[in-house]
Amino acid sequence: MKKISPLLLCLLAFLFSFGCTTTAKLASPQNTGDTREAVMQAARDFSTMSAEKGLNTAFIAYAADNGVLLRPQRPPIVGRDNVRMYLTRSWDKDVRLTRSPQYAEIAASGDMAYTYGTYLVESLDMDGKVVTTEGTYATIWQKDAQGFWKYVVDTGNSGLRP
Repeated sequence: MKKISPLLLCLLAFLFSFGCTTTAKLASPQNTGDTREAVMQAARDFSTMSAEKGLNTAFIAYAADNGVLLRPQRPPIVGRDNVRMYLTRSWDKDVRLTRSPQYAEIAASGDMAYTYGTYLVESLDMDGKVVTTEGTYATIWQKDAQGFWKYVVDTGNSGLRP
């Protein structure tokens, strides 16, 4: 029987612990459960992660395996892997997205919900000047196997402010 090198064991332990902590840090304990407040908390946690770690990080972390992004002039972007590919090829640097969830509704089953609200995107133009875009969004959420809310559909519309 082959022996496993200590270096490989350490690497595996590191990767395992990184994977576990990433999942655990995804959401606060308040965004589990089957209440409107839990779904609103998931939406607020998404916004906080986006503001602090970047919108790409938040959209990838909160995507369900079958999550779908609906974006202007694009076909639906289906699945977390495709969401990741789309986002890593698009903007994130010098972009700040914050959302203000205004309402949540949850299915009687307690495992599906939707939220909607407004968003603000702040980015830098070529001269380094801050450009803001405001709009509305809607997100459909589903609980994952660990009880955390992940989006299965996310879409938004710009145009609240010219």
